[in-house]
Amino acid sequence: MFKDIFGDNPQTKILDFLADHPNYDYNISDLSKKAEVSRPTVYKFLQVLLKKNLIIKTRDVGTSSMYKLNLENNLVKLMLKFDFELAKEQADLESEKTVDIYEPILSSQRKGSKVMLT
Repeated sequence: MFKDIFGDNPQTKILDFLADHPNYDYNISDLSKKAEVSRPTVYKFLQVLLKKNLIIKTRDVGTSSMYKLNLENNLVKLMLKFDFELAKEQADLESEKTVDIYEPILSSQRKGSKVMLT
């Protein structure tokens, strides 16, 4: 959802993916694939995000380090709240559109007339 608002840049892609999965940690390869950012770019921006304390290293698995959103960071908390509010607003708008589309059909069916959906 962040990509739609803040642009299609590597940092936003990484944060957007991690915001959708805040309770899980990922290695560089997974972040690269899931966020659709090249491995060298993930390495580059990972350092920036770590320095800003937006993500944290959680553990090592073999030779791979694992990373996730820093859920203790106030900016991350605001970011997740904002993401939730955006998703809720979008869902509400979609729901209203659906009601607008089907309300006339349902009203006419209640009156006894048959309407074919196409």
